[in-house]
Amino acid sequence: MKILVRKKAGNAAGRADAAAARPVQPGVFKKLLDSKSFMLLLAVMVVAILVITWRAPKQEGADRALERMDICKNETSSAAKNNCYRDLAFSANESYFCGKVFNSSSVTSSCYAKLAVDANSRKLCEEIGELKARGYCTAFLAINKIEPPLCGNVDDLGWRNFCYGQIAIATEKPEHCTKVEGENEKSDCYVALAKNLSSGPTCAYILDFEKRDGCFLAIGTANADPSLCAEIGEPANRWTCYHRVAKKTGNVKLCDRIPANLRQNCVNAVNSTKEA
Repeated sequence: MKILVRKKAGNAAGRADAAAARPVQPGVFKKLLDSKSFMLLLAVMVVAILVITWRAPKQEGADRALERMDICKNETSSAAKNNCYRDLAFSANESYFCGKVFNSSSVTSSCYAKLAVDANSRKLCEEIGELKARGYCTAFLAINKIEPPLCGNVDDLGWRNFCYGQIAIATEKPEHCTKVEGENEKSDCYVALAKNLSSGPTCAYILDFEKRDGCFLAIGTANADPSLCAEIGEPANRWTCYHRVAKKTGNVKLCDRIPANLRQNCVNAVNSTKEA
């Protein structure tokens, strides 16, 4: 039995040596190439090698080129240096220099925001962390694209109101002013739109009496339109409007719409214009 066992062990060892000595069959390579996991691992290794051997040196070269453009590093004060980097970022159109701004998040954020607007990139705007800078960025994208719904994405109230106001002017549509929050701010939107369009009827949207009168006075005078003067509720402002329109047009009859104790001043103003 012992002899037999030794023979079997010897035979097994011999077979193992023979198997080890035999070359790997081509079918094994085919199985490896057909394996998705193996091919994925191989692809990852290739990408890693390329990144290590090619991308890093290329990035380092780009950084060195940008460093050679750095004219701000010799500035002595922090404020001057930060302003310099911001201006350099704009002139070179390189966000790299925005990152060189030191200890001033507002300057850094406004720097990134301006470049994002110039690049017309909504994605870059959304990546800005500072609220007001992100609001500025998104608002100007909306204005540049004439895209009113984008104003609704502006988190900062001031910039959101500004966005709707500018869209109203760009589209010449007063309904965009209705989305402005705050009665004073809404009135300002209508006043700006009315003055921009020289449109008296737009003044009628204003709820604040004083601002509405001011709007009719400004547009009525600018357009030399006495019918807009008639829309003014406050008598003193209405008379002022008639006086100005009469002087501008040389129509002395408009002075008759002013009380007698003030009428002569209006007539004199019209006559002095004619004489000149």
